[in-house]
Amino acid sequence: MKLFYFDVPGRGEAIRLLLTHAKVPFEDIRIQFPQWQTMKDTFEGKQLPVLEIEGKKYAQSNAILELLGAKYGYLPVCPCDNYETFCIMNTCDDINSKMFNAFIQFSPYDEEAKKKMAEEAIKVEFPLLFSFLEKKLAAKECKDFIVGCKYTIADFYIMAIYVHFGFFPSTSKLWDEIAGIPLLQAYMKKRMADFANYYKKPCEKPKFYYFDGAGRGEMVRLLLRHAKVDFEDVRIKYEEWPAMKEKFSLKQVPVLECCGKQYPQTDAIMHMLSLKHGYLPLDPEKMYKVTFLTGTVKDLFEGFVKFYYSKLPEEKKKKMEEEYFDKTIPVIFGIIEKRLLENSSKEYLVGTQYTMADFFLLGAAKWLIVSPDQGKKYEKALTAAPTLMAYLKTRLADFPQSFQLFHLN
Repeated sequence: MKLFYFDVPGRGEAIRLLLTHAKVPFEDIRIQFPQWQTMKDTFEGKQLPVLEIEGKKYAQSNAILELLGAKYGYLPVCPCDNYETFCIMNTCDDINSKMFNAFIQFSPYDEEAKKKMAEEAIKVEFPLLFSFLEKKLAAKECKDFIVGCKYTIADFYIMAIYVHFGFFPSTSKLWDEIAGIPLLQAYMKKRMADFANYYKKPCEKPKFYYFDGAGRGEMVRLLLRHAKVDFEDVRIKYEEWPAMKEKFSLKQVPVLECCGKQYPQTDAIMHMLSLKHGYLPLDPEKMYKVTFLTGTVKDLFEGFVKFYYSKLPEEKKKKMEEEYFDKTIPVIFGIIEKRLLENSSKEYLVGTQYTMADFFLLGAAKWLIVSPDQGKKYEKALTAAPTLMAYLKTRLADFPQSFQLFHLN
């Protein structure tokens, strides 16, 4: 089972809570907003949340909740309780609509209109709607649940609204500032306690381990910086490595560490981060174009490593180096040049925005193509690829702290 929704509470949170409470294993696929533009055409209705069960996709959040509620015992069959369940959910929809229009940055209204709606919501609409829910609890003998004496889909729905309020800075204090709802506040405190582990504090910021140089790690650093991920850039000195390598499962770096879990292997790290932050198109043709170019850039890496770090005799290494710069690099640059010319934008390798392929190539640029040590050797081949050179000038300017354009003047 897979649940597709954005990495916010919103309309997907009640579904997450129900599945968590029912102890149903599911893949919680949290889509970043930039990634959505490349994948929304794969969903009927072009909207989320979407639940996938055995390959079949189900849309519309309330319909999904009703389906799961019936399946796992959270949908009352008593007509009166069923009415109360949907009455409360409809009231929560009203609250959610007022909150979105007035407080959330994605609202379609201008700032002046949002300001007026926010004042109206705080003074009139929220007190009215929340007092309605308060009266529902007051009329019940069992006040631990919003309908009946056990969890229903209405509980997950109202909890999702509470979490959604707390998620955005503009609304994080509103719930606690609404007067006259002591029963609702006590109810919410009890229900949220049931999900203490689910809402435990997030992990510390991720750590990225690599040597104090560009190499195979720079592409990961560049992607994380462009995605505005706050991470610890752990740069290992070569003299420190023998004592450190035992802590890594493959005795090698780069390694990304998140929530205490280590993720080795550069390609795998890049694929995971690119999917998470919207840098890997899900369209098969575009995905192929991206991975074709990452493979091409890897050929550039591997060709350099073969002679530069080789223990072969110097004469043999010199011959390999000459072949690399005279034959291999012109071919590789020619391939990239051709792909740029075929692309809809000459400023990106695939499409009209950053993809994983761009970070692969920029990582190669930092390590080799424009580096103080090696850059001059790439100049001849780069001059023969003017579109590639123009691309590098444009893209490297996005990372002024990472690049000094020694060889692209």
